[in-house]
Amino acid sequence: MASGGAGSRVSCGRDLSCVPEVADTLDAVAKLGFDFLCMPLFHPRFRREYELDPAKSRPGAQTRSDLLLCGRDWNTLIVGKLSPWIETDSELTTERRNSEEALVQELNFCAYLGLPAFMIPLRGPHCANLARILLNHIHTGHHSCMFWIRVPLIAPEDTREDLIENESSKQMDDGSNDEKTWAWWHSFRTLCDYNKRICLAIEIEEDLPSDTLIDKWLGEPIKAAILPTSIFLTNKKGFPVLSKAHQRVIFHLFKLEAQFIFTGANRHSEKDLRSYLQYLEYLNQNRPAPNCVGVGRETKTPSAILRHHMLSDYTTSTNLQTPNPASPSYIPPQVQDHAETDKQMQ
Repeated sequence: MASGGAGSRVSCGRDLSCVPEVADTLDAVAKLGFDFLCMPLFHPRFRREYELDPAKSRPGAQTRSDLLLCGRDWNTLIVGKLSPWIETDSELTTERRNSEEALVQELNFCAYLGLPAFMIPLRGPHCANLARILLNHIHTGHHSCMFWIRVPLIAPEDTREDLIENESSKQMDDGSNDEKTWAWWHSFRTLCDYNKRICLAIEIEEDLPSDTLIDKWLGEPIKAAILPTSIFLTNKKGFPVLSKAHQRVIFHLFKLEAQFIFTGANRHSEKDLRSYLQYLEYLNQNRPAPNCVGVGRETKTPSAILRHHMLSDYTTSTNLQTPNPASPSYIPPQVQDHAETDKQMQ
C-alpha cells in the first residue's frame, strides 16, 4: 500500500460499501489492477445495540472472522471503513451512546487486525465527541494505524444539483460556502491536537471549489483522494477521462504522492474498471513539468516570473518625467541605440 513517488506507478484502491466474501473480492480487485481494498469491517446495516434490552444481550458473532485472510493481507491490502450509521455527535442520547460504543469496538477491531489505515467520514461541523474518542484511542493503544478523515471538497448541500430547486446561486458563485468543509476539517484536527496519525482523504466531486481554496487544501496532510466514477467524462473512443480542472488537481496530488481510491459503479459499460486506472496512469506519465506552479490558472515558470519582475522594475524606473543622468538606472541614448542595433542583427 505504499504511495508512489515521482516516476513510479500510482497506488490505487477500490472502495466498496459491502463485501460479502472478502477473500474473493480481494482477488477480483487485484486482477483489475487495484493495490488495496477499502471496505467496512462490520456489515453496514448491522446496528449494534448497547443500551436497551434484549437487543444488547443478543448472542452471536459481531462480524466476520479474522482468519479469512492471512495477517500480511490484513496489514497491507485492507483499509477499514467506519459503519455509516455511527453518529457520535448525535443529539439523541441513545443513538449517541450506541455510536460511541460501536466506534470504540470498530477501532479496537481495526487495531487487532493491524490494518494500515482506517477511514472515518466527517459529515458536519459538530465533531467534538468523535475527536475525543479517536484521540483517546490513539493515546491508549499500541498500534501504528493511520486514520484517514474523509472530507468532501464541497458540502453535499452546496453542489450544483441544488440549483434544480430554483434556489439562489449567489452564495455559490461568490465562493462564500466553499470553505465550509475545510472548516470542518480544521476544527476536527485542532480538537485532535494536530496528531500526525490523523490525515486527510479528500473526496473530489463534479463541482470544484475556487483555485484559492484548492491551494489551501493542498497544504493539508493529504494521504488519499477519493474519485467517484461519476466525475469522469467519456471521450470519442468511449474511454473515461477527466475535465481540465480535475486534471490540474490530480497533477498536484501526484506531487503529494497521494493514493487514489475509486468509488462507485462502472459508468462505461463497454470498458471495465481497468480503463480508469489506465487513464490515471496516463496522467501520471504525462504530468507537467515540476517547475510549473498554479492550479486552475495560467502557469508561470520561475524564469517567466523573473522576467515579469525585471519588466516591472524597468517600467517603474522609466515613469520619471525627465531622465536623471546621476541615477544608476540611467542609460545614455547612444548605448540604447547600440543595444537596439544588436537586437535587430540577432
